[in-house]
Amino acid sequence: MASLKQEHKEQVGKWVADGLGLSDIQKLLKTELGIGMTFMDVRFLVSDLSLQVSAPAKEDKNTAPAPDAPLDEPDDMLGGVSVEVDKVIHPGAAASGSVTFSDGKSTKWFVDPMGQLRIEPPEPGYQPSQEDLQEFQMQLRSALQGPGY
Repeated sequence: MASLKQEHKEQVGKWVADGLGLSDIQKLLKTELGIGMTFMDVRFLVSDLSLQVSAPAKEDKNTAPAPDAPLDEPDDMLGGVSVEVDKVIHPGAAASGSVTFSDGKSTKWFVDPMGQLRIEPPEPGYQPSQEDLQEFQMQLRSALQGPGY
């Protein structure tokens, strides 16, 4: 992650104060400041700056806005991605498990014997967000680097 100038850090602080989410901040960094960062780099930046991002608001207009959630809360508190690895691997797979994306959709994943990651969509045409896919891959990589793999 490249070092940011103080004015860039202040701008990120303003965007967080305005209630923008990490994905929006990532896009604005690129479009307004010309700084390309991964979703996780933005997440680390916001955390390093000791800022708190508001949890995503529900689509229901009758629901009050969600309270601020600090970034060190578990991912499921932020509506993030959660990954589980099966203790008993599916036949024909090198590893398998399940993932729940930030939109609440859950699905199965597996790594085939050739090392290809496969995701079974929970419904035809479903596509998780790019940020969710990045977070899923990072969490999966971390889980598979643990004991037993």
